[in-house]
Amino acid sequence: MGVPGTGEIYMPPGERDAILAKVETCDQDAEAARQSGNQHDLLVQLETALHLRRKLYQEASQEVSGACRRLCEAYNYAATMQLQQEKLKEAHDLLKRAEQVADRSDVDRAITWNNMACYYRRTNKLRTAVTFLERALAIEEHTGNSDAAQTHLNLCATLSQLKRHGEALQHAQSAVIRIYEILAPQLFNGDFAPEETTDESREQFTVLCIAYHNLAVEHEHLKNLEGAACAYAEGFKWASKFLGESHQLVAILRHAADSVKGKL
Repeated sequence: MGVPGTGEIYMPPGERDAILAKVETCDQDAEAARQSGNQHDLLVQLETALHLRRKLYQEASQEVSGACRRLCEAYNYAATMQLQQEKLKEAHDLLKRAEQVADRSDVDRAITWNNMACYYRRTNKLRTAVTFLERALAIEEHTGNSDAAQTHLNLCATLSQLKRHGEALQHAQSAVIRIYEILAPQLFNGDFAPEETTDESREQFTVLCIAYHNLAVEHEHLKNLEGAACAYAEGFKWASKFLGESHQLVAILRHAADSVKGKL
């Protein structure tokens, strides 16, 4: 039974105080585990804290929702670490647990499904990976999430592996558009000076250049060499200006552009 307007579940004051004290201890221990990089202890404490909060608060309360978000983030981070170490079963188990606590947050679902797609790409289940990426993209496009460009690129790469190059091309084009939408206001205002590029904007320009590279590759697959040459050249232009001549993408795009020009 809830207490009207509070999100709290009624229980005797003494019992509530005892559980609140346990919650505070769990939160402190979780932060200590986070600081020390102990992923196992962090997950245990976050899981316990969520369990305790569900005794105190209704499921739709901010307390429970916040605990779900923190646990989902930790599950996803731990899963990506397991993927990097090729511990695929452990990664999948963590992602399934993340799904269970992500059901109230669009952002959490999109992140979890993107990571699920990474898992299925690693296990060569490409069609399943596409399904999870499309689910994530539907949320990101609806919410205006800036991660949509990266998801379009992941779809482009996965569809290309499936030899569905027409669809892959469309996602590469969409990635370019999404990044331009993010960068356009500052570009039009003249806020970007190549020598003063921030880490965040460098990351966005990197995604833009990768999108142009992938767009060009798909044009090549579809035998459109002129389209490929234009995309490589455009990517090279942005990479040279905002990433610097020493960045690996500059050399990759220059070499690819020269190679395609030689075939025209």
